[in-house]
Amino acid sequence: MIQDIAPRPISATDVQALPARDFFRMQNTPTGSRAPSPAPSVSVAAARAAVRPVTFRHQMRPLFRTFLHHPATQRMRFWTLSLLGVVWAAPLTLFGLLVALPVVLFRGHLQLVHGHTVALLVRGRFADFLLRRHPFGPMNAMALGHVVVASHDGMSTRVLVHELAHVRQAARWGVLFPFAYLASSAWALVRGKNAYWHNRFEVAARRAEKHF
Repeated sequence: MIQDIAPRPISATDVQALPARDFFRMQNTPTGSRAPSPAPSVSVAAARAAVRPVTFRHQMRPLFRTFLHHPATQRMRFWTLSLLGVVWAAPLTLFGLLVALPVVLFRGHLQLVHGHTVALLVRGRFADFLLRRHPFGPMNAMALGHVVVASHDGMSTRVLVHELAHVRQAARWGVLFPFAYLASSAWALVRGKNAYWHNRFEVAARRAEKHF
């Protein structure tokens, strides 16, 4: 509770006890009040930050981050990007299915691979026949869009990781992937290097093997 106190008039004794500058300051100050103290120095940025209202965007930002990192959101994002990659590389995948059809008909095996990448793994005798006559030489496997054609003897986890890297490249480049692959091989030949081992897509696939 604040109690009102009537101001006491200044006596002659008080005037004698006060220095001259304090006496004139009290005479120029309204009765019952004190001289105003200097305001604390506050920067303009700090003052604006103190009075800045909390907007709806600032309130929703933590919720939005939680939503993005939720496992269900991550799964939805993965399948959405995978579907877009399948559509973008659909012509290459269609060609891979045409190659896989005789492999399956000649007692081959068809398997769905889904992890970081979605692909169809095809193995069989006709696949061994095709891979032994690959233009770059005998191969253990090759990726055609989202279809991986592999041999029975040379198939391993390392080879599968290598080919799934090519599947992701096809999903990223789409129908341009064969032309980009051949251009990279041609550029390696121009520099006097091996068209396969120094192809930038093969280098990236071998790098993916090390991270497995």
